[in-house]
Amino acid sequence: MTRLEVSEPIGTQPAVAASLGAGDRPRWIQVLSHISSEFGGIAASVPELARATEETGAYICDSVAFCSSQEIAGAAPSLRNTVRIFSPSRLRNLLDFQMRRDLYASIQSAKGIHIHGLWETHCTAGARLARAIRRPYIVSAHGMLDAWSVRQKRFKKAFYAALIETPILKRAACLRALTSTEADDYRRIGLPNPIVVVPNGVAVPPAVTPELFFELFPKLAEKRIALFLGRLHAKKGVDLLLEAWSGLCQGSAGAPGNAHLVIAGPCDDATQTRLHGLCAPLGIENSVTFTGMLAGSRKWAALAAAHAFVLPSHSEGFSVSILEALAMALPVIISEPCHMPEVGEHGAGWVVRPEPQAVRDALAAFYACSQTEAEAMGYRGRRLAHQHYAWSVVGRQMAEVYQWLEGGPKPQSVEVLL
Repeated sequence: MTRLEVSEPIGTQPAVAASLGAGDRPRWIQVLSHISSEFGGIAASVPELARATEETGAYICDSVAFCSSQEIAGAAPSLRNTVRIFSPSRLRNLLDFQMRRDLYASIQSAKGIHIHGLWETHCTAGARLARAIRRPYIVSAHGMLDAWSVRQKRFKKAFYAALIETPILKRAACLRALTSTEADDYRRIGLPNPIVVVPNGVAVPPAVTPELFFELFPKLAEKRIALFLGRLHAKKGVDLLLEAWSGLCQGSAGAPGNAHLVIAGPCDDATQTRLHGLCAPLGIENSVTFTGMLAGSRKWAALAAAHAFVLPSHSEGFSVSILEALAMALPVIISEPCHMPEVGEHGAGWVVRPEPQAVRDALAAFYACSQTEAEAMGYRGRRLAHQHYAWSVVGRQMAEVYQWLEGGPKPQSVEVLL
């Protein structure tokens, strides 16, 4: 089965022609904790959100990050040159007055502050400074209030939430949810704030081809690849994916002889050793390839080389990888906790329980598809990504929210829950 070629870029055009010069536009500050893609979706999505919002012509969106010097050294040059970096140390944030003055100076002219993620220094520092300069702030939880996530280190989080995080959230002018499910998560913990539902977006570079991936992994050139792309974290369901793959390859449903699972993403040494160690007992060591982290052109080449995308997460905020796979016209197999029922509703793939049997059945259904059926599924997913999740669409929605919080009209393109 050949892969559907994708050449037309998605989401790279500006949302609206710039109507104000850069010096005339108001500023909103994006505050986050990491700028390296090794730390997941926030580091990838926030710079894109800032760019897309700027391209509406309504705002300048600067970014402030609280991260380590090691992370700065490993970040893309474009981020190192455009993001103001401060220490993630809570103690230093309290005692280093020069650093606090520098941070204050970097945001004092802003119209508002948008905080991305919870539980870390950047959230408390951003909220404190927003109150100090009397500016509204928004908080985006990015899935960190999902029931599965809250259960991890739950006693520590419960104490921290009661003391610090919940008061910060309650004082926010607005809460941004990536999905309606995340809006329910805010309400579940008793937050009365207005909520806007603004998803992540996607932009596909022009002329993506698989050649670079096959240069790195030439033995996979003739394989029908199912691709997992993301951090190899416990919540991503990699263990159950390997079990499902074993059931597919050895069970009665069977997989074609050239079926191959590619697992691409960063992880620590212990996790890598453990996952590699699962393959031999499951009898799949010859049909699974771990690539490590693939970024930039290598990531896009892997998506171009794949025939399907699979992400059986136990918990997701809103996966950028799913959007990228849809935009690349890949049929997708995702779990219900990915909170994208649109995949099933639009016939772009399968939405299943995060269980080995359910994932195996979906994989078997994909490999049983004809090329025509798979391509039709891919086209429907690409249309979904283009119409609802192009960054040009999301940037316009975010700009409307910022204008609303400055006293403008209620957003027309955004679901607002009061």
